[in-house]
Amino acid sequence: MRRFVLLLSLLLLPWLGMAQTKAASEAAAQATALRRANQLVLERHYESAWKLLKVLDPLNVEPAVVLQKTELALKYYTDTDELKRFAFRDLKLLDLSPDSLRQLGQDTARYSFPVRQVLEKLQQQNPDNYKLDRALGDYYFTVQQCDCAEQTLGEDEVFRRTIKHYQQAHDHGQGDYLSYFALGYSYQRLGQFTESLAPFERSIQLRKNYPTSHLNLAFVYLELKEFEKARDHARRAQRLFPDAAHKEDAGYLLSQIEERIKTAASSPGLPKAP
Repeated sequence: MRRFVLLLSLLLLPWLGMAQTKAASEAAAQATALRRANQLVLERHYESAWKLLKVLDPLNVEPAVVLQKTELALKYYTDTDELKRFAFRDLKLLDLSPDSLRQLGQDTARYSFPVRQVLEKLQQQNPDNYKLDRALGDYYFTVQQCDCAEQTLGEDEVFRRTIKHYQQAHDHGQGDYLSYFALGYSYQRLGQFTESLAPFERSIQLRKNYPTSHLNLAFVYLELKEFEKARDHARRAQRLFPDAAHKEDAGYLLSQIEERIKTAASSPGLPKAP
């Protein structure tokens, strides 16, 4: 029996070595293709990037490829049919942004990629891949921002799902300043102002000069009647926004905060400003 097992092992060793070599070669090829797709995105060749990813994983079974497809689909489409089909363009340096082009309504969605269904199926197969939770959080936040899909859910349910998936992703180290902002924003829009504080603060900790987090944090502190903190963040937002329109928004909120501080200082029974 020992001799049989030994003989079998000797026969299998070359096959195992070949299988390992093949797997390593396939992984290296996938990594190279993903880097190429990323470079195409940087060059604004969005349709070319999509075609490359589609060839790389036509059945949407590879998590790494699907995650890159999801990012490309949610950020750079020029037209979409309920975030299930998409249009992309290869753009030149001076062309309008995808966001501006989608407002023109000139394209027709023709690449099938039902984001939610694809991600949920992969998540069932890979329950410990929390990057998929991050991607689902991005999906639901995009749904709320574009108002272009999941019409039957209602906005509050979209926010609750956004919170669920981002929280799961953040609990396992998958987050950045944008996902923490989106989590804080979702709590804020649900009226859960105290719960929104930590995500907004974390967003600012990761990107201290991100003005949108400062602006929303100012609004939350105003709602919580912490006027000095609200004023501080409104001032930072006004200083950090690069464009006049957003500076004006921050300035208006700042004026409202200043008015509340004056009222609190002069009215008996209301919290007084320091």
